[in-house]
Amino acid sequence: MILEMIQLVALFVIPFYIIKYHKFVITRWVGTIGTAYFLGILVAVMFYTLYLFDVKIQLNSEIGEYISFISIAVAIPLLLFSANLAEVRKLSKVVLKSFLSLVISAIVVSSIVFYFYGKNIEFGAELSAMAIGLYTGGTPNLNALGNIFSLNATTIGIANLSDMVIGAVFYMFLLLGAKPLLSRFLPKSQENLYLKGSSNIENTDEILLEQFVITKKLSMKILLAFGMAVLSAIIGAGIFFLIGDDSRKLTDILVPTLMIGVTVFGIVGSFNKNVRETKGMNVVGQYFILVFSFALASSLDFTQMRGLFQDIIILYGVITLGVFVVHVFISKWMKIDADCTIITLTAGVYGPAFIPAITKQLKNDGLTVPGLIVGSIGYAIGTFLGMLLGLLFLL
Repeated sequence: MILEMIQLVALFVIPFYIIKYHKFVITRWVGTIGTAYFLGILVAVMFYTLYLFDVKIQLNSEIGEYISFISIAVAIPLLLFSANLAEVRKLSKVVLKSFLSLVISAIVVSSIVFYFYGKNIEFGAELSAMAIGLYTGGTPNLNALGNIFSLNATTIGIANLSDMVIGAVFYMFLLLGAKPLLSRFLPKSQENLYLKGSSNIENTDEILLEQFVITKKLSMKILLAFGMAVLSAIIGAGIFFLIGDDSRKLTDILVPTLMIGVTVFGIVGSFNKNVRETKGMNVVGQYFILVFSFALASSLDFTQMRGLFQDIIILYGVITLGVFVVHVFISKWMKIDADCTIITLTAGVYGPAFIPAITKQLKNDGLTVPGLIVGSIGYAIGTFLGMLLGLLFLL
């Protein structure tokens, strides 16, 4: 009982300190989410080592699974609330075409890889569908889909670990090698042609993180937004009782309806100006993403991994490379410039928070706002795309 209490407290306290000390050397290298997974994996390895030495002390895996499930259900609407989807109308045709290219690439490549490789591995259909969400929206979509398809915590954790490994290498390529390579094939950047009008969108993920660490204050508006996120989850769960039946397990319908519900209500809430402009909301959403990440990683059961990690890292490695190649090929055909191609790829694969670092490296600040808008679109549509394709894969 004491160990379970310590585990429960740690799941909520450690993510807070990851945010507070986000400038620590490890966090600066792998990011806050990467740090949460890294620390969680260390905990899992420690208890697995005790298991190998026949020490009868183990974490309660159900606590980690339940907390991870609850936290992602709260995080998704909080992240979507701040997505200013109305700003899409200000994007130029070249940005919209580039993002469409990315979506097509993710769907086509994930489908091809599934039929040639994914269908032969355990949970191949679900993992391939999760890849579509991952490469159009980002990690939150990956995890939402994992819960929608009722995968166990270990499988979702391995998928995240594989994405972390591949994503770290690919991100370094985007920072250092993508521009020199693509400049040989694609047109030069079209500065000042990415937006049709001015936009007030800013990188709130980065700015509000600093404010949250310094002030440590949560306004009533943030508490209200948090309450709305919880209410979205409750309504999503409530739908289960309207369509559920006794012939299926609780989680078979409850989890999908909950995840779909929080995504829909998150998108709807984003169109309310008062909700969308609540300062600090992204940080709270990010905090629950870290709770999810640490809880999931610390719940990894290494006795069940077997060859699954190898299968998933091959699956996601091939899809990552394939999406990049097809996206570049379509960009060449559509005459989309190198910078725009890189930014829409970054927005889809990593999400809005990674855009400013890439635009700074590209020396093209004109793509920062379009990248943030496109990243928000990815958050909104990634889960639905993955779910639809996943249902087809499972036929």
